[in-house]
Formats: sequence, C-alpha cells, structure tokens
Amino acid sequence: MFLFGKSKVEEVPYNENAKYKVLGVGCKKCTKLYNNLLELKEEGAIKGEITKVSDPAVIGSYGVMRTPCLVVDEKLVLEGDVPSISKLKEMLS
Repeated sequence: MFLFGKSKVEEVPYNENAKYKVLGVGCKKCTKLYNNLLELKEEGAIKGEITKVSDPAVIGSYGVMRTPCLVVDEKLVLEGDVPSISKLKEMLS
C-alpha cells in the first residue's frame, strides 16, 4: 500500500492470457485507464481479458488507498496513476 501522493507502478512479466482489472468507481481517470487498455488490446499489444471493477468492497479488498488501479493476474501493479498508452504498453509487454 502506498501513502498519499505516491503512485505504485510495477512492470509485469508478459502473459498472453493475463487477466486485467481496472479498479475504480467510475471517475474520469479510471475510465481513461480502462480505455487505454482497450486500445492496447485493439493494437494487439495485449490479448487477455479486461474487466472494470467499481464495487467499493471489492476495490477495498485489494488494500488500495487511491484509484485508478490496475491488477494483472490478481497482482496490483498500478495505483493512483494513469500512464500514457506508450508507458502502459512498456509496462505490460
């Protein structure tokens, strides 16, 4: 868990069948992160399933303090930030 003002960003080993979850209650940043992932999928940079989780109880179960968050294969890799599409591509592929 990261405290106020700090964003978590981790690179993820590539997995063709990865499951991506965007955690967020529907704010502009959460929607942007979700749309960026969809764009990467359209480009063929990622191939796994992408879901959006907006239930506060489920989001809280990941122990996060800030959204949007990205979970890849049940591992929290991004918290409180929306990286550019190129940075996201670099992280995930």
